Amino acid sequence: MSRISSIFLIGQFLFYASPAMAEDREGETPSYSLDHVLGGLMHDPALSRTDFGVQVVNVHTGEEVFARQADEAFVPASVMKVLTAAVALRELGPGYTFSTYLSSEATIDADGTLTGDLYVKGFGDPTLVTEDVWRLVYDLRLAGVKRVAGDVIYDDNFFDGRRLIEGWRKEVDLANGPAYFAPLGALSVNFNTACVVVGPGAASGDDASVIIETPSDAVRVINKVTTSSRRGRPRLSIVRSQRSGGRVDFKLSGSMPLGSAPSRVYRTVVDPMSHFISVFEGHMSDRGIDVEGEHMSGDAPEGARIMARKESAALPVVLGRMNKHSSNFVAEHVLKAVGAEVHGEPGSTEKGLRVVEDYLVSLGADEGEFDLVNGSGLARGIQLRPSHVNSVMIDMAGDRLLGPEFMASLAIGGVDGTLWTRFRGDGVEGRVRGKTGSLNHIHGLAAYVDGGDGELYAFTFLVNEIPTHSRAVRALHTRFGQALLDL
Repeated sequence: MSRISSIFLIGQFLFYASPAMAEDREGETPSYSLDHVLGGLMHDPALSRTDFGVQVVNVHTGEEVFARQADEAFVPASVMKVLTAAVALRELGPGYTFSTYLSSEATIDADGTLTGDLYVKGFGDPTLVTEDVWRLVYDLRLAGVKRVAGDVIYDDNFFDGRRLIEGWRKEVDLANGPAYFAPLGALSVNFNTACVVVGPGAASGDDASVIIETPSDAVRVINKVTTSSRRGRPRLSIVRSQRSGGRVDFKLSGSMPLGSAPSRVYRTVVDPMSHFISVFEGHMSDRGIDVEGEHMSGDAPEGARIMARKESAALPVVLGRMNKHSSNFVAEHVLKAVGAEVHGEPGSTEKGLRVVEDYLVSLGADEGEFDLVNGSGLARGIQLRPSHVNSVMIDMAGDRLLGPEFMASLAIGGVDGTLWTRFRGDGVEGRVRGKTGSLNHIHGLAAYVDGGDGELYAFTFLVNEIPTHSRAVRALHTRFGQALLDL
C-alpha cells in the first residue's frame, strides 16, 4: 500500500489521514489489531466451505488493522462498481453530464417547415426516460418546427455497436431479457426496458388489462392473462421472442385476482436504436410534427445548429443511481463514456477497462494480479483482491475534491439503496456507506464505517463459492460492520 496524507469529509466530521502508515504487510505486525473483535466472526458457520477474503484499513492512518486472505483474488460481483465510479470521477470530473440533442443544417421557413434533415445525436445518457424525449420534441416545436421536409437521422456512434454486457451470456437471461441485463447504446431510453402493467379485468373470467407504459412500435404484447376470483393469487408468466427489425414480442399468460392492484413487469428490448426511434417518432406524432422522409440511423454532421438539448444530471447524481441501486446499465454506459473521453470515440468496454487497469496499477497493483471484464460486475470472470478494492476506497477518501462525491454515491446504511434495511437503529443509521455485490453463490460488501472508537474504517469483504443461499453471508457482513460501529 502507498503512503497517503489527506483530508476527508464524512457527514459533518473532518478526518485527517496522517502520513504514518504500515509498510508492506509481509513480516509486519500492525500497531493496532482488531483480531480480538473481528477474528471470531471468521469462524461463523456462514463461511463454512466458502472462499473468502477481507481487509479492514484505518482511513486516518492508512494502516491495515485486520485481514484474512486480503491478497487472494475473488469474484467481486457489483462491488466492481466501486472502481467504475472512482475512475469516472477522476477522468470525467464531477461536472460531467451526458448530452442528447437535436440539430440541423437546414432552416425553418415561414410555414414552420424544416427544409432538410433533422439529426438526433446521443452521448450515452443512461438516465434518459420518455419524459425527456417528450421535452426534446416539445422544445423542437417551440423552436418553430411543424414539419420536417427531410429525414430524421439518429446518431448513436459515440459508443461502439456491442450491445450486450461483456462477460455475461447466461442462456435464460439472453432469452427472457431481465432488466439487469439491458442492452447498451448511446441513444437509449427508459434503461432499454419496457414496462408492462398488468391488472384484472372488470369481472372474473374476463381478459386482464395489459398496457405498455411507454408505447413503442418496437414492442408488441400478446395478452393471454385472465381475471380470476378475488380469492385467487396473481400468477404471471412472460415469454420474450425477437422479431425482425430489432422488434420484440412479450407473450403474457396467467391470471390476476379480481380487484387486485396492478403489477408491473420489466423486460428488456432487443435493439436500443429501434426502441429509441419508435419512442421519438411517437412523440413527434403526438406533438403534430410531420416528417416527409424516413426515420433512420446515420451520422450527424459536425457544426450543425442545435435546436433542442437535454443534459443529464451531473455525474455524481448519475453515479448515485448506479451505486445505490446497483444499476448494471448505468455502470456500463459510464464505463463506455470514460473510454470515449480518454481514448477517443467510439466508447467501448475495452477502452474503459484500460483506464481502470491503469488506475489500479497507479495504486500499486501489478497487472497480473487482477482480471477485468466489464464495469458493472455482472461477470464471473472478474478477479479482484480485497486489497485492490480497499486501495480505491482509501484513494477516494484521500481526495479532497472527489472524495465527498464518491462517498455520496454509495448506499447509506439504514437509509437508502441496497443497504436501507441494514445497519438500522439508534445511533447507527447513516454511519455506514457502502456498495454491495451479489451473484448466485457470491456476495460482497465494500464500505466505510464510522467506528465507535472515533476512527474511520474502510473494509472490503468478498465471499465466493457459497454452497447455499447467500442470506447468511449477507447477515455476517452486517454483523462485521456492526462490530466496527460498536467499538
